[in-house]
Amino acid sequence: MTVLSGLMTTNVTAMERLYAVVGAGYSDIEVNSAAETDAGYRVVLGHQFHRQWHVEAGFYRLADINDVNQGSERNFSADAIYLGVNGKASNEVGELYYRLGVANVSLQYSSADSTGNCSAESNATSQNNCRYDSDTIAGIVGLGFDYSVAANTFVRFEAEYLRGKDGFDASIFSVGVRYDFN
Repeated sequence: MTVLSGLMTTNVTAMERLYAVVGAGYSDIEVNSAAETDAGYRVVLGHQFHRQWHVEAGFYRLADINDVNQGSERNFSADAIYLGVNGKASNEVGELYYRLGVANVSLQYSSADSTGNCSAESNATSQNNCRYDSDTIAGIVGLGFDYSVAANTFVRFEAEYLRGKDGFDASIFSVGVRYDFN
């Protein structure tokens, strides 16, 4: 009975430090010879495991572009699942934090004219340069501020930079809402 009581207390304590973030923003992405900008969103679940440290896991929709123009078609999408650690400094106004993390980024790109060949605007010399579908591991560095607006509710402002293999670079600027479940 004592063990069960201890486990229940541990779960309550863990829930007291759990939070969620939903946000939207702007992404500037480069991979291989493709460069795109798009609006995106994120969903994050975090846990404060120390008074100055958080761990976060989440999903990013970095870009989702489907452009058909005068017979040519261009598609670009980038999604990421990430795990990060935030170091923070708090005061009565909010929390300033930095993030270090890693992400698995799924990238898809295609560009073709109306006949299905490489489009002239892609500047590609072979069919392989017109299509790209791969996952890459990227490092994350970020800086943000959670501005306290009510009990357990914050407005999050953040900027992040992701870099991975195959020339993958992404700069992300976003605004969101953080809610603490305690």
